[in-house]
Amino acid sequence: MIHNERVRHMVQLQAFNDRKGSEYFPVVKYFRGDFVGLHMLSAFVSGTVCYGIILLMWGVCNMEMLMTSIHTMDLKQFATKIVLRYIVFVVLYLIAVYIYAQVKYTRAKKEMKSYNRHLKRVIASFERDGGES
Repeated sequence: MIHNERVRHMVQLQAFNDRKGSEYFPVVKYFRGDFVGLHMLSAFVSGTVCYGIILLMWGVCNMEMLMTSIHTMDLKQFATKIVLRYIVFVVLYLIAVYIYAQVKYTRAKKEMKSYNRHLKRVIASFERDGGES
């Protein structure tokens, strides 16, 4: 005999797996701090690489200006500006990634609670019927 309530919950479980499962299942394997920390670490590395690429592109585009004014330029001040801009860039990027990771983890936990609630209802339905489908 078909149990409409069980089928409805099973369809909702499968719909969750198809839509959001691949995104949310890996997230809830971590604790919040570990998930956010992992994202922050990868963001620091990618932000540093990105800033280096941007700086290299700027240097290539302004090569003529750099070559003509290198002997009159205050190199210490120039390097200080580059380092300060790097710090500001990385800090802003890390703040954005922190907010993103917190929101993603919170959303995943909330969605997984709903998923687990449907799963418990399906399991309880099977237990009530003695394992019959």
